[in-house]
Amino acid sequence: MRRRAMLSAVATAGLAGCLTGYRGEGTVDREAERGAVLGERPPGNAGRVAEHGLPSTICEEPPQRTDILAVDEPSFAADWEAVDPARRYRPTDDHDGLPDDAVVAGLAAGDRARAYPLSVLRHHEVVNDRFGGPVLVTYCPLCRSGLVATRRVDGVATRFQVTGLLWKPSGAYGGASRTEGRVFGADADGTTDPARNGNLVMLDDATGSYWSQFLGRAICGPAEGTRLEIRPSTVAGWGDWRRDHPATDVLLPPPRSGTVDYEGVDADGGRRVERGR
Repeated sequence: MRRRAMLSAVATAGLAGCLTGYRGEGTVDREAERGAVLGERPPGNAGRVAEHGLPSTICEEPPQRTDILAVDEPSFAADWEAVDPARRYRPTDDHDGLPDDAVVAGLAAGDRARAYPLSVLRHHEVVNDRFGGPVLVTYCPLCRSGLVATRRVDGVATRFQVTGLLWKPSGAYGGASRTEGRVFGADADGTTDPARNGNLVMLDDATGSYWSQFLGRAICGPAEGTRLEIRPSTVAGWGDWRRDHPATDVLLPPPRSGTVDYEGVDADGGRRVERGR
């Protein structure tokens, strides 16, 4: 299912609650072909998990051109006071910094802490960062689901990108993902079940596999069946998070943080084309 323009109409969702850690265990299909590149159908088996979701043909669809750019070179500061006005990333148009009630996903690593504002995540959906190891921070505004994980596939640190595709997992798979703590769901009124809409599909650089953000699991390609290792994280208001973690830093919105636009493969076939960094 192709990402639709309705994304721009989704209101920023507030989040409340706490994510608990879960170590997803999985194995890579060693017989599957490796070396997929963006613009090609992910190789490997037919997508047994994918066939139970909608669309069941997701593994046959190539990545789509999209204006949703993953944050690939994140920058941080103590607050947003020095950030030039970037209205699309601010929860309120009349606030020059990041207000205390702005919702953030927070991570702690030893005596360090880091916050990722939801107002940035809803526009970019994927942040590739390194904090206590390689970390992936994601949010899907269509279904109000989030996932924070270690961005390693088969033991290799890799980057993730937005494919522009949507896929809805079956009720059985989705229910298990919520129960086991791989994904959180919330809206402006508090914790709730994620909406039953199409969920964002990601692609990793290491294997070229498709990943369901909702499941934290590869659904197509060489890594199919592998689960990401979930990182314990907290969802809170910026003021509360900063009070509990005085030394925290916070993700800065683009252009302070760099993004990458993956357009496809070049004429030589196989090299990723990047722009917009």
